[in-house]
Amino acid sequence: MIYVINNSNDPFFNHAAEEYLMNNFDNEVFMLWVNKPSILIGRNQNTISEINLDYVKESDIAVVRRLSGGGTVYNDFGNINFTFITYRDLGVKNGFEKFALPIVEALRSLGIDAQFTGRNDITIEGKKVSGNAQYYKRDKLLHHGTLLYNADITKLSLALKSKSIKFVDKSVKSVNSRVTNIAKYMKESMDLLVFKEYLKAYVMKTYNIETVYEFSDKDLKEIHRIAKNRFETWEWNYGKSPNYKYLNSVKYPSGVIEYYLDVENGKISNVSIYGDFFGEKNIAELEEKLLGVKYNMKDLQDRLQNVNIDEYILGISVEEFIKGLLGVK
Repeated sequence: MIYVINNSNDPFFNHAAEEYLMNNFDNEVFMLWVNKPSILIGRNQNTISEINLDYVKESDIAVVRRLSGGGTVYNDFGNINFTFITYRDLGVKNGFEKFALPIVEALRSLGIDAQFTGRNDITIEGKKVSGNAQYYKRDKLLHHGTLLYNADITKLSLALKSKSIKFVDKSVKSVNSRVTNIAKYMKESMDLLVFKEYLKAYVMKTYNIETVYEFSDKDLKEIHRIAKNRFETWEWNYGKSPNYKYLNSVKYPSGVIEYYLDVENGKISNVSIYGDFFGEKNIAELEEKLLGVKYNMKDLQDRLQNVNIDEYILGISVEEFIKGLLGVK
């Protein structure tokens, strides 16, 4: 594994750098990076339903869609992002904890009682300080996560929409009551860059990383090309916003799913599936399978009987998925 130096604060460049490294480097990679104020949207999410658009525009907050699934996160100069790019372990279906553990241990080494909890979070005293997400491509795995160190929690709360469905069965009802900053729990004060260097040294020692790599001019040219052609585009970040006749939102243990449908003459004519779920395959493939199917339990069951839903939406069954489409419990 190598450590890649990335001092860019441009979220479009930083996500393009991940894609470039994943597609072009044989070495496994560890990287730390800091974004300017920005919102990172999960690959399967409906951007418009996740952000307070007017506030985001007024505050000049960048919006970029990730390659990975999962939920929306806010970044600013009080936040650190970490990336691991490795070869896949086909025997491990959900390896979030494996990559979060070195971060947890680094925090514990500073006297902070950090825990890995739920499906993909790092928490302190029950409050979230890190969300983790993953993306697969062929034999490669991209794992990345956020670390709220000294972020502006007020701006985080204003920039993101608080969906009541996400708080079902929870005692808290807002984003800012569920998150906290690591800096509050530090025994000795550190600014963000000192903390970043500490984290870098701890993880490099954990993985015995000896090689440090800096992007060449050739690398930078290609990363900027990827950023321009994908991560800076409206089509990638906002496109495919649904405007359908039927909407149902369901909270599953594995995440929230939003079903948008047009049904004409009893058949599904348009469908979009959004949410903070994880899945290895492109959700568009599953949407395509549903077009033209009669909008009833039996026909949907027949169409999906040989489909492994878990490959598209991790953690739910075909029956649960169909009930969500139909809006039945």
